[in-house]
Amino acid sequence: MMPRDPEDLWNSLVDEAAEAEIDAAASVSVEQAERELAAAGFDVKAERARAEAFLAELEGKPAPKPAPAAPSRRRRPTVLLLAAAATVTIGGGALLYAELHTPEPAPHPLPVPPSPLPVPPVPTAPPVESSAPLLSASELRERARIAMDQHQPLDCLRLLDQARVQDPAGDTAPEVQALRVRADQALSGKQP
Repeated sequence: MMPRDPEDLWNSLVDEAAEAEIDAAASVSVEQAERELAAAGFDVKAERARAEAFLAELEGKPAPKPAPAAPSRRRRPTVLLLAAAATVTIGGGALLYAELHTPEPAPHPLPVPPSPLPVPPVPTAPPVESSAPLLSASELRERARIAMDQHQPLDCLRLLDQARVQDPAGDTAPEVQALRVRADQALSGKQP
């Protein structure tokens, strides 16, 4: 499952990096680890003697005194280098977190200009009777019948189409369908 927010993503990346470092350290041989520690300025023999003395003390055995560790000449630069790397990593993470969590600035509302004059009310049209379009559709169908009687089938079909837009249910009436058939046949050259 993907992290839900940048903070979870960052924590997931840190956990993965730590696991990768643990796996890398576990895969190193003892000889290679001793070489790296010696290169970093540790006295491996002295550290091993101190560790064996500590383990002997834990077991209740008298431990020989460990040899004093040689002063580390390269330990300080390594520690400083690690501290600098950690600081840069933390700083980068903080910048990334801050960038992803920056709230968007609130828009500045524009001032509403004062109205110079009051707006007069808009007059409304008188209510239209609900049967008015049906009457108009029936008038169009009557004009279509007259146009067909005058041998004008194109005008008849045009008027029937206009009536169908206003009253689709009225277009299914048998007399309207018969009038359409007559007009179509007249256009195709067949006589009814």
